Amino acid sequence: MPPNETARRAELVDAIATIVLENGLDALALRGLAARLSTSGRMLLYHFGTKDALVRAVLACISGRMAVLQDAAAAAAPETPGRFLDDMMQAAADPDRAPFLRVWTEVVVRAARNEAPYREIADTTVKAWLDWIVGRLLPAPDNQARAAAMLSIMEGITILEMARPGTTAQARRLLPALLDRS
Repeated sequence: MPPNETARRAELVDAIATIVLENGLDALALRGLAARLSTSGRMLLYHFGTKDALVRAVLACISGRMAVLQDAAAAAAPETPGRFLDDMMQAAADPDRAPFLRVWTEVVVRAARNEAPYREIADTTVKAWLDWIVGRLLPAPDNQARAAAMLSIMEGITILEMARPGTTAQARRLLPALLDRS
């Protein structure tokens, strides 16, 4: 791809990633997306080849942005599972980080419905999340299970908060202590 086309593709990916973070995965409908970007669906497909390739590029961009936000957390000392979960729940309430969690929850939901390309993306992403969580915990033999429990809790909280904000406020206060006691 010529340099100017590569630059245009990168600009589109960045702009689309911002749109998805603001509006969710439904914003990836080609016609509406093209209108927002003052282009056409055909031009989007020209730059990406397929809609799946567009989705992959946009989610890779979102993942890269999220990694920058996670780098600060990764530098902190290892934590108990409860403290880590509390940190994650605070991140979910942070207006700068919450959109990332909502998008990844949407990816997981679409993967559960076996939608392409989300199934493959979710498989890779869930594994990366679990590895990241295990790396943030104080060493313990059951950290894989605890990481899966924490990710399950976070996905559930995110879905409920998307459906009805405020639903999980009391549970968020209770869960860290319960996790540390288990």
